Amino acid sequence: MCDTWVALKDATRNNTVLFAKNSDRPAGECQVLGYSPPRQPDSTRSVQCAYVSVDDAPGALATMGCRPYWCWGYETGVNAAGVVGGNTAIFTKSLHVEETRRALGLTGMDLLRFGLERGASAEKAVEEIVALLERYGQWGSAVRGKDHAEGAYENAFLLADGKEAWILETSGRFWVARQADRGCLALSNQPTIRDRWTNTCPHLQDMASVMGWWRPEDGPFDFARVFGDHEHYSRQVSHIRWKRVLQLLDEQKGAIDEISAMRVLRDHLEGTFLGGPQFHPFLPDFQTICMHDAPSGFTWGNTATSFIAEIDPAGSAPPRLWISYQPPCTSAFIGFGWTDALPDRLTRAGTAGLGVGAPVDAPVDEFAPTSLWWRLHRVVQSVEQAPDTRYREVRERFGDIEAANVEAVSAAHQRGVTGRGWTGVIDEQLDRLMGGIDHLEKRWHLA
Repeated sequence: MCDTWVALKDATRNNTVLFAKNSDRPAGECQVLGYSPPRQPDSTRSVQCAYVSVDDAPGALATMGCRPYWCWGYETGVNAAGVVGGNTAIFTKSLHVEETRRALGLTGMDLLRFGLERGASAEKAVEEIVALLERYGQWGSAVRGKDHAEGAYENAFLLADGKEAWILETSGRFWVARQADRGCLALSNQPTIRDRWTNTCPHLQDMASVMGWWRPEDGPFDFARVFGDHEHYSRQVSHIRWKRVLQLLDEQKGAIDEISAMRVLRDHLEGTFLGGPQFHPFLPDFQTICMHDAPSGFTWGNTATSFIAEIDPAGSAPPRLWISYQPPCTSAFIGFGWTDALPDRLTRAGTAGLGVGAPVDAPVDEFAPTSLWWRLHRVVQSVEQAPDTRYREVRERFGDIEAANVEAVSAAHQRGVTGRGWTGVIDEQLDRLMGGIDHLEKRWHLA
């Protein structure tokens, strides 16, 4: 599960483009931010992904992205040209077509990273993704430890640059895409494109007709209705979150900034007739934007990373970024500008380290004290054990730390910090956050 959204410049306080995503994955799957330098042209090189090897593209752009520890691809990422994007799982009828399952292909995370490496605009990134999708397909498990039948899903993508945003929704090797240059767009694990789109693959309606999913006499062709898997997948787990994101963005339209973006990513349906979780976020009643692993299993996992990017429409300033590990209500965001020197504490996985391979064969990653992600994971596990007393304490302490981080990042922007100058600013924020973790570990006897 994931929630991804973008507010274009008419909807934001500073007339920038704000992109945000909560990446929801299995609760113990480490996911960290990393930097990938630009690659020079080499026609003999190939990129090994989870299941297939892909010929490298000449002059791949530098990128930063959040990746599960076993994965080459990105759940969320941004490139040096100021293109930002994220993928989210969707489920369509094609998943149950035998032809779809004949060969292993690319994961949605692989496709997203390729799009960011090869696309200097959001539109170009979409073109690169669909070219690879049509060539390689997207069948195969994208969940560690699950076989292909259980762990496979299809993908929707939200990509944006300083001028526009694109939603790309796929079904097997078929796809539709919609462009927007105003307002807000969002994705939450269900197809959203209906009978209006900007581009589509050839023969989409013919394929639906051959499969018996649609006839011309049925009326206007509605992609979400025709291709959506309404038999095996309930939109109840996605539609409420999708509409909630759009509601929160609409309420703040014209004044959306990084602080309001953080509030959206932390939402548990507070202020609605549901009143948020009846007991506490660690015993959820519904799937919410800030995702917590439910004892009954219906939420599937936790938010692993939260990511915010602010893109300058004029292209005169590099992207401004915010990253948080674990469910954001029990963590603190760290902010910075574009840099090729991210501190190790921010980028380290656990005992398994970072690798590239098939998730079905990935080693188990476990706690390591040098990994910020795992240190915060242990805090979250401890809050789960006594949420009535510990949730408020962790939220207050990390809230103070985040407020100090916001102030430090604002001061750094005013000083004109760029490039590797951000390393010290990030380290300052990490020291503050690690100090908060140390305090909680001692109070709760975790270390």
